[in-house]
Amino acid sequence: MLQIRIGAERAAGEGDSLARTVLGWRSGMSEDEAWEAGRGIWKFNADRALSQSEVQIINTAGTVLAVARITGISKHGDRYALEGEVLLGDPRVGRPTPSPHLSRNPVTYIRGGRSGE
Repeated sequence: MLQIRIGAERAAGEGDSLARTVLGWRSGMSEDEAWEAGRGIWKFNADRALSQSEVQIINTAGTVLAVARITGISKHGDRYALEGEVLLGDPRVGRPTPSPHLSRNPVTYIRGGRSGE
């Protein structure tokens, strides 16, 4: 499973490739909003990301904000964004991740997970 940790909400820079006006998370955001905030734009290994079936978007406290099925990636210069389907109502949302994000990098790969990666 791929896991992406996002920080507190802040304004997106000019010319965001995904046309976002804000990045990061805030209390009370929807799963769809968390997905849009967390799905890109990142430096990661495209082949390795595509080999994962799911992604968790988590906040800095380790709470799962959204879970999505990865369907592809899009290239944005030397970075990538995930494409996928949000698994609305997934029981992991709103709970602490069972796989703490130990990397200093915002993107990490976790063994295990629902789909058995």
